[in-house]
Amino acid sequence: MKPTPEMLASVPFQYAYGVLDGSIVTGRLIKLAVQRFFRWIDEAPESGFYLDHAAGMSIIDFFPLCLNHTKGKMAGKAFHLAPFQQFTMYNVFAWKKQMGAVPDPDTDLRRIRTIYDKRAKKNGKSAEMAGLGLYMLSVEMEMEAEVYVGATKEDQARICWNQAKQFVESPVANRALKKMGFYSQQRIIGFHPTGSVMKPLGGDSQTQDGINAHLSIIDEYHAHKDDSVKENLESSAVQRTQPLIWHITTAGTNIQSACKRYEDSVVEVLEGRAEMDHIFIMIHDIDEEDDWEDENVWIKANPLLDQGLNIDRIREEYEKAKLQPSKIPNFKTKHLNMWVDAPTVWIMSDTWMRQSYRHNKDRKMTDAQVLEKFQKYGCYGGLDLSSTTDITAYALVSEPDDDGDRYVKVFFFCPKIGIDKRSKVDRVPYRFWADKGYIVATEGEVVDYNIVYDYIQVNHTLHKTIRIEIDEWNAANITTNLMDSGINVSYFSQSITKLSKPTKQFEKLVYEGKLWHDGNPVLAWMLAGCQIISDANENIKVHKGKSNTNGRRIDGIPAIINALGGSLSEPEDTNESIYNRDDVPFEC
Repeated sequence: MKPTPEMLASVPFQYAYGVLDGSIVTGRLIKLAVQRFFRWIDEAPESGFYLDHAAGMSIIDFFPLCLNHTKGKMAGKAFHLAPFQQFTMYNVFAWKKQMGAVPDPDTDLRRIRTIYDKRAKKNGKSAEMAGLGLYMLSVEMEMEAEVYVGATKEDQARICWNQAKQFVESPVANRALKKMGFYSQQRIIGFHPTGSVMKPLGGDSQTQDGINAHLSIIDEYHAHKDDSVKENLESSAVQRTQPLIWHITTAGTNIQSACKRYEDSVVEVLEGRAEMDHIFIMIHDIDEEDDWEDENVWIKANPLLDQGLNIDRIREEYEKAKLQPSKIPNFKTKHLNMWVDAPTVWIMSDTWMRQSYRHNKDRKMTDAQVLEKFQKYGCYGGLDLSSTTDITAYALVSEPDDDGDRYVKVFFFCPKIGIDKRSKVDRVPYRFWADKGYIVATEGEVVDYNIVYDYIQVNHTLHKTIRIEIDEWNAANITTNLMDSGINVSYFSQSITKLSKPTKQFEKLVYEGKLWHDGNPVLAWMLAGCQIISDANENIKVHKGKSNTNGRRIDGIPAIINALGGSLSEPEDTNESIYNRDDVPFEC
C-alpha cells in the first residue's frame, strides 16, 4: 500500500517518521510499534487490511472540535491530542479489515479490537480515555452502545468517568456535546440519538451482570488482582460487531500480576515472536540499559513531556525519592513506568547485592580482612529472638572505619527437626542454607538458645563487641545469662520513635554504599520481605506486613537495626575518671 500525500503530511505519519529517524525520543518498544505500523503498510492490501485515513482522522478531529479542557490553566481551551496519542488513535480507527471483494470503508470493520497502552502517571490517560468513550457513544452511531470504565474499585473507575462527565457538564465545556445529544445523570452519561450510555464499573460494583460492552476501558490494569472484571467485559461484547478492549495502565508492583503476564505476551508480538493482527501495542518504557536517574531518558516513559507535562514535577518526585530511598520504587513505577518486585519495596535487591564485599568486583574483600575491621574499630550487636520454632538472628555491625564504611555479620538459627517441612511451607531452601553454613540448624524441634548464647560469647571477644542491643520480647533468660558472663547488654525499645533513626540510617548507608555484608542469601531474602510503616511525624520502622503469609521472615534486618541503634546512641556515662583510661597520659 502506498500512503497518499495527505496521509504522509498527517501528524500520525509525521510522528512515526520522527520515531524512526530519532528526532522523537522513545524507548525500544515504541520503535518496534512504529516499525510494525510500517510493516503493516507494506503488507497491505494483500494482507486483507487497509488504512481508512478518514476514519483515523475522525477520532483525532473529534477532540478539538467537541472537547474542551476542564482543569487548570488550559480550562476552556480546545483539547488537541499529542502526536503520540494521535498515532495510537489513528492506528486503532484507520485500520480496516476488507470484508468484500473491494474495500468499503462504510461497511468494513475495524482491524484492531484490543489495545495495550502503557505510560507513566500524568501522561493524559484519563482525559484521553474519557474523550474516546464519548466518541464511541456518539460518532460511531452504534445503537444502544455501552461504554464501561473497568477498574478494581468503582471509585477508581469514576476518575475517568467523571472526566467524561465534566467534558459534558463543566461551565467551560464545549457546547457542541449537548447540542449533539449528550446528557449526564448520577451514574450514567448518555447519548440520546442512539440510546447509548457510559458507566463506571468496579470489581466492587453492586452488579456486573446484563452488560453489553461496545468499548471496555480497563483502567490501571496493573492494579487488578485478577482478570475477573476484564473477562466479564470481554465476554459481554461478543454480540457487538466491532467492540474495543483498551488496556490503559502504568507499571505496577506485582511482577506476577495479570497485567505483567499480559504485557510479557504482547511484547512477544512486538518482537516478532508471536502474531496477533487484531492488537495494537504502545508501551512507553525507558530501556533496560538506561540509567533511570538520567532525566534525558525520562521522556521515553513520559511522552507528554513539554506538551502539558512539566519535567520540574518529575524532578521534585525524584528528589523526594533520593532523600528517602524507600520512595524509589514508587517513583520508578509511577513516573518511569518500571515494574518493581513488591508493593512497597524498601531496598531493591540489586542495590543490596552491590554491597556484598564477596561479590562486588570493585570492593572484593576476604572474611579475614573484614574481621580486621571489626577488631580495629569494634562493633555493636543486635539480637532478635523470634519464637523458638522460627528464626533467631544475631547481628554485628562495625563502627565506621576511616572512610565511614561499616560491616555487617549476621548469624541465623533455626531448629533442625522439621527443617524440610518448613522449607516447603516457607518456600525457601532451609536445608541447603544450613548445609552451606548460612544458617545454624540447632538440634531439636525448637531453637536451642544455649547454642545462640555460645555463638554470642565466642564472637563477642572475636569481633570486639561494645554492647549488645536486645529486643526485650522473650529475652529475659538469655539476657540474664549474658550479663552474668560480663557481657554488656541493653534492651532496645521497639517503639517507632526509637527505631526510626537507626532504620533511616540503615537505609542511608545502603544507598550510599557504606554498609557492607557477606552476601548471605538468608539476609537478602529477609530484606526483600521488609516493608516500611510510618507515623504522622515521619518516624519509620520495618515490619513484614503481609509477607509472612507466604512464609517470609525478616528477623535479620531488625537485628541489624538494633545493633545500629546501639552505635548511634549517646555514650554511656560511667562516672569513671578519665585518668583510669590507658590511652590518657597522666602528668603532674
